[in-house]
Parts: sequence; C-alpha cells; structure tokens
Amino acid sequence: MLKGNHYGRKQRRSYTSDYPRINAKVFKSLLTDPLGSYSINSEYLSDNHRELILKENTNGVRYVTFTINDKPHTIALKLDKRSASNKLYITCPYCQKQCQHLYAIKYAYACRQCIGLHYVCQSERPNERLMRRIRKLRKELWGYDWPEVNNMFKHVIYWPKPKWMRWKTFEQKRAKIIELEEQYWPMAVTRMETIFGEQLLSDYK
Repeated sequence: MLKGNHYGRKQRRSYTSDYPRINAKVFKSLLTDPLGSYSINSEYLSDNHRELILKENTNGVRYVTFTINDKPHTIALKLDKRSASNKLYITCPYCQKQCQHLYAIKYAYACRQCIGLHYVCQSERPNERLMRRIRKLRKELWGYDWPEVNNMFKHVIYWPKPKWMRWKTFEQKRAKIIELEEQYWPMAVTRMETIFGEQLLSDYK
C-alpha cells in the first residue's frame, strides 16, 4: 500500500520517506580530512543538522558532533575492516547501533528503530507486494526503459527476447513472471471489487 493510501483510515505509521536522512558515505572523506568544523551540503537539512565538528578520541576513533537545540549529538565513524571495501558505519547517538543511515527529526539525529519509522513496503497488501516483485523481475529482464514495463494490464507473454540472452534462460525467466502474474490478477480483481464495487468492474468486462 502506498504511503498515505489508507482508504479512509487514519494514517498511524510514520515512514522513512517522511524524514531527511544522512548516509554514512557522506562522512567517508572525514576519515582523512583535518579535524575541525564542516558542513553537510543538503537543502533538506536545517542549519543545525548541517553544521558539525570533526574530532578524534584517544583510541584514534573519529566522530562528529552536531549541536541541535543546544544539545550535542555525537556520531562515531567506524570502518568495517572485515570487508575488502572497508565499509563505513555511523552510530546512532541514542542506541549506539551502527547504521548506514540516520534520520533528521526536529531536535536530533536517530536511527529508524529509535524513531519508530517503517518502510513503505511494510504497509503493502499481498497483491501490492506481488505487483512490486513482478515489476522488479520485468525490469531485470527487459530493462527499466522498456515501454509498459510497469503496466500490469500488459502481459509479457508476447514480449521479445532481449538481445544476446539464451532462449532457455529467457523462457525460464519469462515463465516465472507469467506464473506470478497469474497469481496477481485474482487478488487484484478482488481488491478492486472491494474498493470500486462489482458494478463498476462489470462495465469494463
């Protein structure tokens, strides 16, 4: 179910898309930059959420401090040295959990769990989740620019094989999409009948 699409019910959940967020990769250069004051370049963040001071503790761990509502919010920068890419994580100022993203709320930065945010997909109905999967598989096979790739009223059975793909591979992938489409439509019709009524659907049959 799309965010805000609650069909008359009051929205009770807050979603990750409702808040600006910072990604750990924003701080990657600060691992080698001189200590001092810096600013995040983002038009979606307030001044207090952009301005930071880079420091380093006695153990050599670097961290940044934001002063929001006259209170310091410290975020440590930690490299995952177990991976070849040395992936960078940032810590939530409240639970100290290592994250890839932190969300900017009015007077703080915090992780999704501390704020109680949900992903939009967590509010999807089964038919909506299935539709998203079908579209994903279509794009993987025919590409994001393929005409009607998101149009669920267009069946893929007559869509051509992508160039250079083996016929056996193509037929297996297409068969899977067709199977999912056959599961999707009875669910979608039932849902549309609930929303619009059987009479409205019968006008288009």
